[in-house]
Amino acid sequence: MMSATVAEAMAFREKRGFHSLEVNKTMWEVPDRYTALKQVGSGAYGTVCSAIDQKTKEKVAIKKLHRPFQSLIHAKRAYRELRLLRHIQHDNVICLLDVFTPDSSIENFQTL
Repeated sequence: MMSATVAEAMAFREKRGFHSLEVNKTMWEVPDRYTALKQVGSGAYGTVCSAIDQKTKEKVAIKKLHRPFQSLIHAKRAYRELRLLRHIQHDNVICLLDVFTPDSSIENFQTL
């Protein structure tokens, strides 16, 4: 049974335009505009799914970082990856389109 706090947080996310789904035994909470998630890879720092952006009708990749704020080193790696992706323009590297978190407040901010 879910606690009231967890249920309230999930309801808040749904109101904000997020939906939850399970992909290969991992829960994903993504903005409603992203559908048809399919896992395409997994590594030490995260898991990647392909999805369809309903707003642009384009295929996109979504990376869910595993515990990005577990330690200072993990946080620095996450920040470094975001900064690099923001500037890289290469045919073999997907460009960064968006960054989001399903967390409802800064105090709960654990997922990126």
